[in-house]
Parts: sequence; structure tokens; C-alpha cells
Amino acid sequence: MREDLPSSTAAIIAAATVFLARDSRVSDLVPEGAAMWCAHCLEALSPSVLNAVRAVSHPALRWVPRLAERLTVPGLMAHFMLRKRWIEEAARAGLEDGCEQVVVLGAGFDTLALRLCVEFPRVRFIEIDHPATQKCKRLAVEQGGQAGNLQFIAADLARERLQDVLSAGQGFRPDARSIFVIEGLLMYLCDDDLAGVFRSLSAVNLASGRLVFTVMEPTPDARSAFHNATPLVRRLLSHWSEPFKSSLRRDDVARFLDGFGFGLLSLATAETFRARYLRPVGREDLTLARGEMIVVAERRGG
Repeated sequence: MREDLPSSTAAIIAAATVFLARDSRVSDLVPEGAAMWCAHCLEALSPSVLNAVRAVSHPALRWVPRLAERLTVPGLMAHFMLRKRWIEEAARAGLEDGCEQVVVLGAGFDTLALRLCVEFPRVRFIEIDHPATQKCKRLAVEQGGQAGNLQFIAADLARERLQDVLSAGQGFRPDARSIFVIEGLLMYLCDDDLAGVFRSLSAVNLASGRLVFTVMEPTPDARSAFHNATPLVRRLLSHWSEPFKSSLRRDDVARFLDGFGFGLLSLATAETFRARYLRPVGREDLTLARGEMIVVAERRGG
């Protein structure tokens, strides 16, 4: 990612959200309210980008993004939506269990905090993201309205320690039961930086709470990539300067978490999504991207 430009990945996921929401055949996969906020973010990024997404959402042109998906990672857009639904359910479960604070790292154009902060006015929501991406998000929020319990912190977590970022902010409570959400970020970090994030999480929050994160599962040849990705993907990620750098074997997740004081609660994959969201409505044959895990863990505070 270039220092002066918003994340291209954030824009792609927002575009996929708006695109799928405008297709009645799959619009139910999109979390409620997410498409509206993603449209605001894309408009803040560039009105022409939003107009282009709306144009290719026309029934006569839907084949264009669908073809692009088949040529890169088949089923990626549906995977994005089901990933977000799973994360939202995990966050809601944590809030019902008494968590008082939600911190989203590398939030991009995700809408979780934007939507839940209105529903849970007594919970503090904090988004931390790169300044260039967050600038567009802030503009979108100014257009759509912002709840007083949502705070934005601009920071480059590749260069700044999470402890320093949160201590400099004016809202984070280290003694509050918290939910940390890290979606679509860890695969861009090398193994050492990945471990550094978890060390920071252990140090920054003293109370018990939840951790929800996504991480790649290595391919059979030990690469960090979607398992059904085409060779074109690696060239595109290199062009965008956003290559995947880390992954974690499924059998190693519990042991990895234990080393940082977390216990594994659940682990979801494409097949989990298929059983939970698609099979009950007769769409188990829908193609989903494979190779990313969504992990829910618990920290036992001291």
C-alpha cells in the first residue's frame, strides 16, 4: 500500500458489498446496512468509483465483475460477505457477554463499528487505520452521521506500536472487557510482525475479553494464498504492493494463541460458512473462496 493512497483492498471489498447488495439473487448475503456505508466510503474515495460500481451492477453488465472474480479468486465476493456476517455474530456474542469496548484494527471501509455503535450506545467503539484510508472513512461518516461513542485513531501499525497508539488516544480503557477485531490485515504482515501484534494485544488490555481475527491457512505448497486463487492473483497483489506474507496452520492455531494468553473458542472456514449460511437456504453449491480462517479467541484477564 502506498503511503499517500487508501488501501486498494478496502476499496475492492466495499465495491463488492455494493455490487452484491444490488443483485437480488445474493443481496441477502450482505450484512444489513453495510452497502449504504460502503457506498458513502466509495463516494468519499471518488464519486467516479461509486458510479462505476453502480454501472456494472446493472443486470446487463454483471458479467464483468463476475468474470474478473473467476479469473482471480472464484467465490471471493461471497466469502467477504459471509466472513463479515460471522465476525458480526462473534462481536455481538461478546457484547452480550458483557464486553464494553470494541477495537477494530486496520478497519479499512468495514462497517461493523459504524453500524453497531448506534445499536449499542453504551459501548465504546474505536477504529484504528492507516491515515490515508481513514481520511476517506471520516469523510463518509461526516456525510452519513456519526455516533458519539465511535472514535477514529489514524496510525500506521506497521510503524507504531499498538500500545503507544491506544495510550495516546482518549477513549481506550485498558481495564474494560474488550473485543478486538482484526479482519483482512494479518496476512499482509511477516511472521515476526504477526507475533508482535499478539504480544501488543496481550500487553494493552488487562481485562478478559474476545479477539476475532482472520488469518490465511497455508496452501499445500506452503504459500500464503487463497487455495483456489489463479496465478493472476499473485501478479495483481504485487502490482498493488499488498502481497500476502504470513499464514498459520489450522492445527497450530490453539498453540499459537496459548503462547500469548488467549484460548481458542471457535474457528471457521469456507465449509463452516457453507453449513451455517448456505445449506439451510439450499445454496450449498455457491462457490466460495477457500484458504482463510476466521478465529474467535478469549483472553483471560489477570
